[in-house]
Amino acid sequence: MKNTETITENKIFTRLYGKGRTAVSGSAVVYYRQNNLHKNRLGLTSTKKIGCAVKRNRARRVIREAYRLLEDRLKVGYDIVIVARTKATSVTMFAVKSDLERAFRTAGLIRVSENDSTDTAE
Repeated sequence: MKNTETITENKIFTRLYGKGRTAVSGSAVVYYRQNNLHKNRLGLTSTKKIGCAVKRNRARRVIREAYRLLEDRLKVGYDIVIVARTKATSVTMFAVKSDLERAFRTAGLIRVSENDSTDTAE
């Protein structure tokens, strides 16, 4: 991931849970907040409610790949924590990607480019 580094400090996770904004999708909950840096910072979590370690690791792995595919379209300068939900263990990576894209769009984290036009009337 070229514009993203990993969040490893617990205080950043705690700050995002407390003061960050949220966007919810079927397979993940996204907490986000501006960080005034020229890069994004990403943290992934999955709780024991999801299942055994194999399922939790799969959920994080699938979410990480979906994020990687969406990374070029995201705005830069945010701390993002993605919390896996139970659905993330049983669906394909493409379903998780569309869920994350929907959550990022709701949060306003997707960059608007000149090529993306919702107007198709010509």
